[in-house]
Amino acid sequence: MLSKEKSRAVSKVTAVLIVVVLVLAGAVVYLATRPPATTVVTETEAAPTQAVKELKIFGGLVGGGGYMQSLAFSQAVGAVLEDVRLTVIGTPGYVGNAKRLHQGLGDMGVITNLDALDILNRKGAFKEEGVYVLQMYAIAPPMYLHFLVKASSDLKTFSDLNGKKINLLTRGSLADKLGRVILDALGIKPAEIVNVPHGDAAQMLKAGDIDAALAGGLAVQYKEISVTEPLRILTLTPEEEQKLKEALPTIPIEEFDFGTWYEGAGKARVPAPWTIMAVRYDLDEDLVYRMTKAVFENKDVMAKIYKPAAALSPEYIFRTGVPLHPGALKYYEEIGLEIPDNLRPPAELYK
Repeated sequence: MLSKEKSRAVSKVTAVLIVVVLVLAGAVVYLATRPPATTVVTETEAAPTQAVKELKIFGGLVGGGGYMQSLAFSQAVGAVLEDVRLTVIGTPGYVGNAKRLHQGLGDMGVITNLDALDILNRKGAFKEEGVYVLQMYAIAPPMYLHFLVKASSDLKTFSDLNGKKINLLTRGSLADKLGRVILDALGIKPAEIVNVPHGDAAQMLKAGDIDAALAGGLAVQYKEISVTEPLRILTLTPEEEQKLKEALPTIPIEEFDFGTWYEGAGKARVPAPWTIMAVRYDLDEDLVYRMTKAVFENKDVMAKIYKPAAALSPEYIFRTGVPLHPGALKYYEEIGLEIPDNLRPPAELYK
């Protein structure tokens, strides 16, 4: 038998356990039956955040001039406009950029003035109905179409390209399209035409797997190999210039010092169509105004990504012949430029 003291101890423990069980049971009942809790949100917490505008930019061949220009543009805009997020997309080239913009697949992109005018006039590859594009700014320098060869080679003139293996960039690119016209106009018959991107072509040129390569802009891949393998840029003679003016009457021929970009290169006269940062005609006017302003007020930011961007100038818009987006027009007039009628936004697009 338990002693009286032990009986009393057991009774106390039992009583405590009963109390604990009753408290826990009550808590369970309360939690199961209480109304849902209400979260109090302060006015600051409830304030909506600023909407971020997502935009797609078609840059062209990865590593090429248009692609690097687009990266530089995205950095300049991102440095000052917190409500804009830009995504640069690589494509087969400027023609590919123009086709994608015309199809409404993006918001802006680097295209030639030739394609921009064809889109507006529904000509060439853009006869079908699509999205119109207008100019934000002209890209510097122009799209110098230049043939690169190794400085150590015997290739010094365009006629030396007869019977040689030449890369014209990817199929469907502007370089491929115009490169074939240039070779044909100059009476050059290559042994083989190759169509590979800048990166592959640069290594093939260095290794001697191709004899020459056509670049549609200042390409960083060739700049890199020129450090150990100096390059030469073929220049047009007056007679060759005349032949190209007949074959490509809308494309100017300009002289450029390629030595500022490639080791071993010097001045050369080459075809030089202009490229522009084109935008959808229906993109918000204030947004385009702010982005255009950001470009010219942050050229130093752009030049860190793509050195030639330091040469950007508002006046270059006069050399493209492509009408401006209303937002861009507002900026250029704000800084004092007198815009001619042919560069003003087409009235019929905004009826």
